[in-house]
Amino acid sequence: MVCSVVTGWKKLSGEKKWEGLLQPLNPDLRPYLIHNAQSAGAAGDLFNCKTHESDATEQDFFSKACLPSWFGYVAVATDEGKHVLGRRDILIAWRGTATSWEWLNDFVFIIQRDASDLFPTAREHKATVHWGFHSLYTGTRSDSPHTKTSARQQVLDAVKELVNKYKDEETSITVTGFSLGAALATLTAMDIVANGYNKPTQGDPVMVTAFAYGGPRVGNAGLADVFHTLGDHLHLLRIKNEKDSIPTLPPWFFSYAEFGIKLIVDTNESKYLKKRIFGSYAVFLDEHELNDIGSLDEVELEYEPKRKRVRSELSSLDEDEYEPKRRRVRGILADDYSCHNMDVYAHGVAIKDVDKNIPADKLDYDIALVNKYLDRVKNEYKIPPNWWVGDNRKKMFQLQNGRWVVI
Repeated sequence: MVCSVVTGWKKLSGEKKWEGLLQPLNPDLRPYLIHNAQSAGAAGDLFNCKTHESDATEQDFFSKACLPSWFGYVAVATDEGKHVLGRRDILIAWRGTATSWEWLNDFVFIIQRDASDLFPTAREHKATVHWGFHSLYTGTRSDSPHTKTSARQQVLDAVKELVNKYKDEETSITVTGFSLGAALATLTAMDIVANGYNKPTQGDPVMVTAFAYGGPRVGNAGLADVFHTLGDHLHLLRIKNEKDSIPTLPPWFFSYAEFGIKLIVDTNESKYLKKRIFGSYAVFLDEHELNDIGSLDEVELEYEPKRKRVRSELSSLDEDEYEPKRRRVRGILADDYSCHNMDVYAHGVAIKDVDKNIPADKLDYDIALVNKYLDRVKNEYKIPPNWWVGDNRKKMFQLQNGRWVVI
């Protein structure tokens, strides 16, 4: 089933619950999901939490917009963007966890609080929300010049203004986020529909779609019930990397529930990425190194202590024990550590259901972006690690088509 964005954006945004588009992944939906992933990723990439460092200058993009409290942004398609997207899209993007205060709130999941201040039918369904997510979404800080108004109220005010401004055009609302941002995107999308912010003063309600990448669970079964009562104008697609444990948290025994449509990607199957070995030391290994793990003299590791540890663990075994031990070591080779990363998620979407032999430069997502904050791309592609900031940034150059190359 093929549909262009201009004529098929409603289907790509979940009008039919993505029926027939996910297995296999529709070739038009793939770049659509990557586009929304990058919109969420930009919120994180452009957040500077080192406000007192020498590189935190006023020339930095978005530096004047709530630096220490900046969670994301609300944007609207330009006339040119409307032509490409097929409608006037209002975009809300939330970044993932960045500050120590946000990490603290992420882990306040044992306590859930009543959601009646967000959703009119919450008490009827006994709906509750993760305490930390609710606090970040609705909280204010009297000591901050930027957050005397909650993130929630800032978003809703902006949406109300834009929905009424473009009431005579075909309009949609897209909410996207990664990790913590995915949880906030879920709450935001529900909030907009539950309280009628997607309905102009004159006219019909507009479609609201949330794309939640690597998002944790947000609330209880009652919250799921509220979600299901919000009708055909609300859609939620939850994208999960197979090895990522964050979307399985908080655990079900704390009375959390899942809702929305789920799409699974699996970056552990990527032929473009290194695998990860865990232990007292950790290192990424190329595929040829994995195959030769039994003869470690041929394996190029970054530090000699890593080589000695793995060699000693294997060489101390007799012949009967060796193969089971080797299989156990192979069993801990995976991308668990770095699979919870926005660029890795976008790569997972790019490789899902495509020809295994497609060259890296033909993927819908630039392979170089996976190494922005990691060292995951195989050495053969010669992409420097952690290049988004620091000296390695000088080695990268962005082409007019948006792709990055090494110079």
